Amino acid sequence: MRRWAAGVGTVVIGAGLLGGCSSGGSSDSSAAATSTTPDVCGSADALRTSLSGLGDVTIVQQGTAALDDAWSTVEDDWATFADDAKGKYSWQVDGVQDDADAVRAAADTVRDGSSAQTLAALATAVGAFLQSADALVDEVRSTC
Repeated sequence: MRRWAAGVGTVVIGAGLLGGCSSGGSSDSSAAATSTTPDVCGSADALRTSLSGLGDVTIVQQGTAALDDAWSTVEDDWATFADDAKGKYSWQVDGVQDDADAVRAAADTVRDGSSAQTLAALATAVGAFLQSADALVDEVRSTC
């Protein structure tokens, strides 16, 4: 996260950044697993791994394609985890989803016109998402 946030201001993010992201979560919380099931524990581990991968992206060295790939993986893992955790951690999942939505909005703004300000806003949004998602994963993993 810190390396990406520091490097984002020096790179113009291409039009493909975060393209095709789907929103996470499920409207059917009755089917969601609780925090003590293997599903939510496994999806928490997968999300933790993809969050780490996103935080390790260095745009200057790896380019925006690496960021796109890492975010795509996070989005997939987040959707699975959110579905699994929604039953017991509904309000926390909703908060992290808001942060994911903010990343998408910031990426759209960058696509519309890249500047130091829009890139900084994207870095801030990604940082907030990483922090809130990581905190929720920690909370869920403490019950596994």
